[in-house]
Amino acid sequence: MTKKERIKSALNAKPVDRIPFALWRYFPEDDKSIDGLVNATIRFVNRWDFDLVKVMVPNRLWTIPWGGTFKAYDRDVGFYPARKLLVRDTLDWKKVKHFNPRQGHFGEQIEVLRIIKRELGDDIPILGTIFAPLCVGIELSGNNIHHQIVSGDRNARQAMGIITDILCDFAQACVEDAHIDGIFYVVQSARKGAMSREQYIHFSLPDDLRILERIAAKTWFNILHLCKPKLYFDMLKYFPVQAVNWHDRGNSGPTLREARKIYPGLMVGGLDHERKGAFVSGVPEEAAFQADEAIEQLNGKGLILGPGCCANLKTPEANIDAVRQLLTVRAHARL
Repeated sequence: MTKKERIKSALNAKPVDRIPFALWRYFPEDDKSIDGLVNATIRFVNRWDFDLVKVMVPNRLWTIPWGGTFKAYDRDVGFYPARKLLVRDTLDWKKVKHFNPRQGHFGEQIEVLRIIKRELGDDIPILGTIFAPLCVGIELSGNNIHHQIVSGDRNARQAMGIITDILCDFAQACVEDAHIDGIFYVVQSARKGAMSREQYIHFSLPDDLRILERIAAKTWFNILHLCKPKLYFDMLKYFPVQAVNWHDRGNSGPTLREARKIYPGLMVGGLDHERKGAFVSGVPEEAAFQADEAIEQLNGKGLILGPGCCANLKTPEANIDAVRQLLTVRAHARL
């Protein structure tokens, strides 16, 4: 099977020659140039023969157009903490202006996708990363965005409309200009402590759907990433995507086995990406055991083995090797 054939079989809960496997991570320093991010991503994918490419977007991208500045990257995860929030009161939202996402830093990310697609070809699914509008709002103003939107802050709501317009155009450009297979759509606010279910459905879901519907006709493989603890996992039913990813090993939501009772589609997960998890801190045998146990939870069907979020930069290569070897052994055992 090609990687695309393997993923499509998994999407349809059909037999696969081996369980699909993929990791994604930030590439700090490399991500400061187009060539650096392209080369680092391709090396990483080829090193372990991953079955899909989830192209990481430097988190700086989401606020740089409006003046975002950053500290040195986090050495565990690889994102760049903001030096300060750009939006600290309602008038600061007026800084959020329209721009053309085919140009500047956003345009560079489209070029990264285009080159990776050209270099790796059509036999492996390639996904761009899009943050939901509320995620960008969090990057700009922290969790204050939730109260501002719900309470009716006119400036915040106007800014979120502008952000949604930009992200719609950006998603469309990623798909049309780079010819990628889909997007990895990141949602951080569908959870307790951020908004109620009703508030999320009213204030955020329409923006999410605008973005996903913009690219639906030209993509076949879109993944919803539900991020942060205490998720409203059942809300994934509203999203027109082909797969879901969340931290099934933590307190974000259900285990894979529990999720199967309410979601029949393709799941991406099974590996604990956090620093103290077995995949990062354990010995190779523990990493392989965790992967094997994840596969057994779903009886080997409807699963892409992967992390619950971006892989920790300190994940030992020996642990990734152990997981890849496990999948090879399991595939041979089927012959």
